[in-house]
Amino acid sequence: MRSPKLYISLGILVIFIAIFFLKQNFLGENYQDEHHYLPTAVFFSKEPIPSLDLLKSYGELNTPVPFILGGWVVSVFGENIQCLRLLTFAVSFALLMIFVWGSPDYSKRFFLCLAGLMAFPNYYLCSVYYYTDIFAMIGVLAGVVAYIRKAHWWGMIFFIGAVASRQYMLAFPAAIVAYEFLERLKKDFSIRHFLTGLFTDRTWLPYALAVLSIVPWILLWKGPAPAAVMTKQYYDSDKLIQYNFGYVIYSSACLAVYYIIPEVLITRNLRYFIDYPKNHPRLFIGYIILIGALIMLFPARQAYNPYFTWPYLGYVDQLFMTIGITGFVKQIIFGLLMLITMMRFFSPYFNLTSCVVLINILLLGKAQLSWDKYSLPMIMVLWFLAMFDRHWLFTASDRKQDKLFYH
Repeated sequence: MRSPKLYISLGILVIFIAIFFLKQNFLGENYQDEHHYLPTAVFFSKEPIPSLDLLKSYGELNTPVPFILGGWVVSVFGENIQCLRLLTFAVSFALLMIFVWGSPDYSKRFFLCLAGLMAFPNYYLCSVYYYTDIFAMIGVLAGVVAYIRKAHWWGMIFFIGAVASRQYMLAFPAAIVAYEFLERLKKDFSIRHFLTGLFTDRTWLPYALAVLSIVPWILLWKGPAPAAVMTKQYYDSDKLIQYNFGYVIYSSACLAVYYIIPEVLITRNLRYFIDYPKNHPRLFIGYIILIGALIMLFPARQAYNPYFTWPYLGYVDQLFMTIGITGFVKQIIFGLLMLITMMRFFSPYFNLTSCVVLINILLLGKAQLSWDKYSLPMIMVLWFLAMFDRHWLFTASDRKQDKLFYH
């Protein structure tokens, strides 16, 4: 009997072929960021192995692997946006194959998780245009698969590649390091045993090295990105000491809309949220106070400058504004959605997905601007981990030993 994964893969291939023809073979004018991504790929095509001078001077905020690969394509096929879009499309298909073949042999939630990823609005856009996100995401997903399969040094390599495509992908190996530390603390709260255990079980080490892979880029640029382009896009050095809690609110709201609400409604686990205030009253009251303070003091607002003039925080914000939900009422709804996110991921059952969410959301507070797609890598990983009972809250919470405060 053939594996159902084979038939699912063939089905995805048919969908991709249909999209290729429906998109008129990826011909057409440049789309948004492609206007500057294409010249950057051409810039890299002049040096297949880029020099330090090139790496210091290219005009983009994110790390260069997508442009290096794009440069190779340009050097072979010429300055052609169609070929670069096909490159992105092929990487997107490969990502879905990793998602399918890296999943458990049997999971009741497989189709929900696959559909959840593919239905995210930006997944399609990042797949059919020459955008850099998919290149980073495939590295992240491959790294997570390697971690689950205990191929940790391969995981390190994949995560380093992800960080070399988008700087904020370091959140994922950092989440694994945090999770490994928490798992050790669950076994024994003794600091001495904890420190001793770090040297006997070094699972965390490859992922810590992946996080540190950002350091050479910072040293090269003397900052998180080339200084000239940071200034051009109004992301100059003074913003490095600032933090935008409004982006934290909005990214939490996006997580509730794109992941938690579909997950809960389809798997019928609403009871968990109804019982949460009774089961964890101190946490619940603490979240209410925290979120209330955030929406009062740091309401979610989009960046606005001569470089970026779109008024919305993202698609969710645009929907609210379109139907007339604005001002403080909108902030309250964002706060309620953030509360859903806090309840879903932050309880005594603090696990790998909790670490992924916490570090990603906190890191997005340092973003240049707010955008739904910045949550896409996180949501991809959450859908993938949801197929594994050990990493899914509504099965893991049945096991007392998985509680953070059990011992």
